[in-house]
Amino acid sequence: MRLPPDEIERRRQASIEALKRQDQEAFNRWYQELCDRMRWASGPCCAGCDHWQSEMALIGFCTAGEIISGEDVLRSMGISFSSYTPPPGYPQTKADHKCGLFKDDFDWATMPPEYLTRIGAPKHFTADQEDTPNG
Repeated sequence: MRLPPDEIERRRQASIEALKRQDQEAFNRWYQELCDRMRWASGPCCAGCDHWQSEMALIGFCTAGEIISGEDVLRSMGISFSSYTPPPGYPQTKADHKCGLFKDDFDWATMPPEYLTRIGAPKHFTADQEDTPNG
């Protein structure tokens, strides 16, 4: 059976989109694991904080505080002068930044023991799972 050219192109485009989704999902898993490793290696830091919204590149917005002026957003990034002033927003922080507003309500015990070991989570998370019938 010979397919018409428009059907071949439609299938080709669908394959390209499926591969893009797979690549993005793989990257997201890799990046999350990177942040999780940093959280356990560095202690309570932005990488593991519920208030932090990553913008990738280990930089993100801290939503624990109030929205600040565009000039202050730039200052939070260490920029003292720019011809462009962004709109007001949350301050930006690096993933390893630490402050007194750290919050982590994630139930780490729900993660697979292999993952917890890989990211360097405390042993009590993996020990809890190994003691359960499903762990």
